Amino acid sequence: MAKLTPYLLSAFLSGVMLRSFFNIPEKWILGIMGLVVGFLIIEITASKISFSFQGVRSVSALFFLIFFLLGTLRFSVFENNIVEDKLHNRYGEVLTLSGRVVASEPKPNSVRIILETDLGRLLVVFRPYPQYKYGDMLEVKGKIEEPENTPDFDVKKYLAKDKIYSEMIFPEIKKVDAGKSGVLPALFWIREKFETSLKNILPEPQASLADGMLLGREGVLPQDIIGAFRNTSTIHILVLSGYNITIVGNSLLAFFGFFLPQVFAWSVSVFGILAFTLMTGAEPAAVRAAIMALIGLLALRTGRKALPALSLLWAAFFMILINPMYLRFDRGFQLSFMATLGLILFSGFFQKKFWFAPKFLGVREAAAASASAQLFVLPLLISWGNTVSIFSLPANILVVTAVPAVMLFGFLGALGGLIFPAIGQILAGPAYLFITYQLFIVKFLAGLV
Repeated sequence: MAKLTPYLLSAFLSGVMLRSFFNIPEKWILGIMGLVVGFLIIEITASKISFSFQGVRSVSALFFLIFFLLGTLRFSVFENNIVEDKLHNRYGEVLTLSGRVVASEPKPNSVRIILETDLGRLLVVFRPYPQYKYGDMLEVKGKIEEPENTPDFDVKKYLAKDKIYSEMIFPEIKKVDAGKSGVLPALFWIREKFETSLKNILPEPQASLADGMLLGREGVLPQDIIGAFRNTSTIHILVLSGYNITIVGNSLLAFFGFFLPQVFAWSVSVFGILAFTLMTGAEPAAVRAAIMALIGLLALRTGRKALPALSLLWAAFFMILINPMYLRFDRGFQLSFMATLGLILFSGFFQKKFWFAPKFLGVREAAAASASAQLFVLPLLISWGNTVSIFSLPANILVVTAVPAVMLFGFLGALGGLIFPAIGQILAGPAYLFITYQLFIVKFLAGLV
C-alpha cells in the first residue's frame, strides 16, 4: 500500500483540479463512486486477495479512481458551503453592517479589506485613507454586490476560496472600536511597525520592493515597474510563497555552513523561516509557504528526493483537503508547490551544471536553487498570462540571487529603524544597493522583450 501512496495522493489532487474547471453535479460523483466501490468489492471477493494489493492492477486502478472521485467530491462540498453565507441573498440591497477587519491589502488607488460580519465575509473596497488595522470594528453602509469575473480570470471562485461571496464598493465607513488584544493582533501590530520602519529608512520604490520581498506586499509600486517584473517573469518574488522563503532558507544554510557545523546552519535556516512567518502575522498563506519551504530545505539537507517529494505531496494533500480552492485559485500555494518540487528534483542537477559559479557564501547553491525553481514555476507564469521570453531564466538567476541579501539587510534595517532611523538607514544600505541592481536588471531586460 505504501507504494501506492504517491499515486493515490496525486489522484485526489487531480480530482480537485478537474472539478475546479467543470461543474459536475454532486449526485453524479456519488453515483459513480458507488459503482466503483461495488466493482472494488466484487474484485476483492472474486480474487480473494489481501489488502497488500501488490501486483493487482485492477484493484489499484479502482482505488486510484476512488481517490480521484473523492477529490472532485471535496471540491463540490466546499463550493456548496455558500449556503452558510447570508450576504449572497442580499445582492442589490443597501445594508448597514458591522464587522471586524480580518485582512487588508493596499492597492495604488484603493485598499481592500475583508470584514467578518454576522451575515458572512464581505470584501470592502475604499480609498487609501483613513487606514484600518486588523481587529478594528467597522460599520459600513453601501450596496451589496456580486463579484464580477474578468474575461481571463474567475474572480468569484478566487474570492470563494476565502469564503467571500459579496463585495461593497466605496461604502460609508465608521470606526466603531479598535482592535482587541491577543496574539494575532500583536503580530499584525509588529508587522505594521516593521512596514512603517521600512518606509522610513528606504525611499520609493525600494521600500515597496523590500516590503514585497519580505512580506509579500507590493504596496504602491508604479505600473511601469510591475510591468517590468512581469515581462521578465520575476513578479513572483513579490508574491508571498515558499519560493522566496526557500531561497532565503537555502542561502542561510549555505552561508552559515561555511563557518558553522551543518546542524547549527540548519537550525539558523529553520529559525529564519519561522521568524519570517511570524513577521507576516502568521497568516495562513505564510504558514503554508513556510511548510513548503521547510520541505524544500529537507531535500537540500538530505540530498534525497523520495522522502521530501512524498512529504510535499502529503503537505499539499492536507492543505487542499482543508481548502480545495487553493489548488487552482491561490497563486502563492501554486508557486510554493511548484518551486519546492523543482528544488527537490533539480537542485542537485543545476549545482553540477553551474560548476563555474563560486561556492563562496553559497552563490552556486543560490543560483542552482533559483534555476531549478524557475524551471517548474515557468508553466505557471505562462498560464497567468505573464510574458515569457528567452531572458526569463537569466533574469531570474540575476534577480533572485539578490533576494536573500535584500531580505537579510532589509530585515536588519527595519529592526534598526525601530530603535533609531539613522541606524536603520545604515543597516539597510546594502539592501538599497541590491534592490537598485534588481531594478536595473528587470528594466534593462524588459526593454529587450
